[in-house]
Amino acid sequence: MKQPSRPASPVLGSTPASPTPAHATPLSLPHVQLPPSSPQSTLAPLPAIHRTLTGTSTTVPGYKPKVSFDTFENPSDAALDSFTLQASSEGYRRTRNTRVFLCAASGDESGMEALDWTLESLVQHGDELIVVRGFDLEDLEKQLHEEVREEAKELMKNILAKNLEHEGRQLSVVVEFVAGKITSTIERLIALYRPDSLVVGTRGQTGLVKTWSQAFLTPGMGSVSRYCVSHSPVPVIVVRPERKVRKSMEKRRADGRKRHQFDELIGSRSRIGIKEED
Repeated sequence: MKQPSRPASPVLGSTPASPTPAHATPLSLPHVQLPPSSPQSTLAPLPAIHRTLTGTSTTVPGYKPKVSFDTFENPSDAALDSFTLQASSEGYRRTRNTRVFLCAASGDESGMEALDWTLESLVQHGDELIVVRGFDLEDLEKQLHEEVREEAKELMKNILAKNLEHEGRQLSVVVEFVAGKITSTIERLIALYRPDSLVVGTRGQTGLVKTWSQAFLTPGMGSVSRYCVSHSPVPVIVVRPERKVRKSMEKRRADGRKRHQFDELIGSRSRIGIKEED
């Protein structure tokens, strides 16, 4: 039985039937279309966000730029500091089969591995991909607005370029850079976009993007990943970097006590038709 069509994903913090702010200015790019309004939702309301429309040059041939939003210059106690970019493949149309995936992609190996895996193995023609990256509020206090914007634009360009490697696959892509606690951001975006699944890496990184594991002072698998697995209302996929997977397998091969268990595991994989990669 076919499921009813999912409403188009709104822009972060938007409310139905709200007029365009007086200070908003349209993009200078041709054929720009505002995303359709979302119907009334029963979800809990999100904090108010004062947005300013802004132009971007993030698209590559074969994609249509949409409206982008920037709240960095409009701080408010009730607002999220965020920078949003949107683009979709030429001819992209949402259907009742459109799936929405939210990927939390920090800038380190773990986060990029999660994003690469999502693009390679998860999203399909007609899907929508929401990519979120958190950053520290202190970066805004240090007047690093432009650095954050440029990082978001570069990430969007990379996503669009990688999707072109899949001939004929049309996607809608949204990049959300949001300041503050990443777990709270993910919760808000889940409530806003209502994704079918959430994809996370095992860890975050230091630098511009705050270290997820250090932020919550827990070792091992990133505490954000654990938090999402425990609290997310949608299925969570935790992607482990391939390098670490191979290292773990090699360690098991070298450990005589675990060698027998490893051989049994490989044997069972072979019996069910799973081929071990070289």
